Amino acid sequence: MSSFTPVVLRHIARATHASRLGAAALLGAALAQPAAAQETPTAADANCRSQVSRFEQAIAFVRDAQGVEAAGRLKEQLLPAKLESELLMAGGYCQLARHLRDKRLL
Repeated sequence: MSSFTPVVLRHIARATHASRLGAAALLGAALAQPAAAQETPTAADANCRSQVSRFEQAIAFVRDAQGVEAAGRLKEQLLPAKLESELLMAGGYCQLARHLRDKRLL
């Protein structure tokens, strides 16, 4: 049972106060969960994160050279915070990296 994630183990521990049937159903659901559902980072995710990191490094360079206000204004012009949040929520770092490439910011 060491292949369970800590989150699954916590849910199983909480289920001890529930009925045996409820605990069995929870355990069955945990066993039926595929290994990919545990959100292990893939090579594509790592590549997307590194691309987004390059954009953030460029903003950090501007911050060091021109100051916090100038970097904030530039980032807001290039990638508004609301849009960045929406892209991350909708498709993660790969969606954000795709947007940055489409806008030729990478």
